[in-house]
Amino acid sequence: MTQLRTAAASVASAALALVMGLPGSAGAQPQPEARPQAQAQPPAEHVCYFEGRDQNDFLDVTQRLIGPPPCREAFVGERWVRTFPSWGTAPSAEGAVYPAGYTPQRPAPMDDFLAKFRGVRVVNDIGTVRERSFTFGPETVRLTEIDRESGLPFTYFATAPLPPLSPGEHTSTVFMRLSAEHCDGLGTVEGENCLPGGEFPYPTPNPITVTFFPRNPA
Repeated sequence: MTQLRTAAASVASAALALVMGLPGSAGAQPQPEARPQAQAQPPAEHVCYFEGRDQNDFLDVTQRLIGPPPCREAFVGERWVRTFPSWGTAPSAEGAVYPAGYTPQRPAPMDDFLAKFRGVRVVNDIGTVRERSFTFGPETVRLTEIDRESGLPFTYFATAPLPPLSPGEHTSTVFMRLSAEHCDGLGTVEGENCLPGGEFPYPTPNPITVTFFPRNPA
């Protein structure tokens, strides 16, 4: 599960770098990541296949999932669910290492993260006249499980369904909220192993393409 661990590290770095650029502050707004090569339109069935598994089934989501690179397209009129990178930690307090000066509130790093997690805010089309914001609580955590490859616990996220988007190109930005700083117990570099307290971008905005459902040929 190297890809998940790499994503988590990059998220932590981005969060600390951008925490002063939240809406209403003087910093720069996070910019959408480069759009990957996307399929022409989403599959008619709601299946987001990523990292070797059906993410809808894994997260127990029946609506369209938006988040991973293969899953960033939707149809007009569809409600959709936002998912975003998982967060992984050291498996226990034994052997956990932290940056100098940091003390966890809970001995086990994953317990510490879950105790501090307050939810997320999803902002669609940030910085435009179409901007809309939706706030979700701790229920955004769908499950926590041990990755069989790395032996590390990971927490996985998905929001409640969001309203349909208009046809065309959009962005979706996730802001996470923690009650206090959290570090994963896997290293001593704050920019790679810690998330700040308060609200911060998690990670950079995702592009979304919304198209009309294709009509059957006459």
